[in-house]
Amino acid sequence: MKINIEDIKKLAKQAGRKTLEFYTDGMKVYRKEDHSPVTKADMESNKIIEKGLGKYGRVVLSEEGTDDKRRLGAEEIWIVDPLDGTEDFIRRTGEFSIMIGLSVGGEPELGVIYEPTSDRLYWGLKNQGAFLEQNGKKKKLKASLVKDFSQMTLLMSRNHTGEVEVELAKKLKVKKSVKIGSCGIKIVKIAGGSGEIYINSSSKSSQWDTCAGVAILQEAGGKITDMNGNELVYNERETRHLKGHVTSNGLKHGEIIKALKERKENL
Repeated sequence: MKINIEDIKKLAKQAGRKTLEFYTDGMKVYRKEDHSPVTKADMESNKIIEKGLGKYGRVVLSEEGTDDKRRLGAEEIWIVDPLDGTEDFIRRTGEFSIMIGLSVGGEPELGVIYEPTSDRLYWGLKNQGAFLEQNGKKKKLKASLVKDFSQMTLLMSRNHTGEVEVELAKKLKVKKSVKIGSCGIKIVKIAGGSGEIYINSSSKSSQWDTCAGVAILQEAGGKITDMNGNELVYNERETRHLKGHVTSNGLKHGEIIKALKERKENL
């Protein structure tokens, strides 16, 4: 069945509205095997998304679902994070999102990211552009053209900032940094020109943290790789990005990777 982007946008919004039902009430937090948090909002959002995507007949790889290994032989799969930024959801910072991506041949080709608290919906389709929709208005996304590191903004995690990011900012003389929740939101902020660099040096982020965002970012002219400069590959057996990931507006990406490699060599 041919995919209709409008259906996917509606589905993300439907899941997002469901999460808000749990946002203001006292929410119960559970811990998964890796000790990361999960709430009923995560699970209810996942149910809505998996049911909605079911009609398309493609395997769904979701953070809150069972990993169906049939996906490994599939050309196209959905990669979903039903609530990205659970820590921020729990803390009620407003910075969490619903993320639905489609991987084709190991590459993200469609991405939808919905931010329920602001009603911002970001989406991108391969060769068709990337956009932000809010308050009935549609805006084309374009990564910034800033080339001077001293004028760039580094987007940092609100909950998981590490010394790698701090040291890199100092080395490259990046003066401004902003802390934001949700991996997906940071990626689309760069797609929209509200920042130039985002580094996740952890080996714990996964394909569902980036797939939808990459589809949007690439259409906006940005770039994302692992910390060695290699392209991220999707629908791999290992769901984690073991070598982290680096997102930028694309203009100085090589120099960022070089600085990261030099840091690693000097440890």
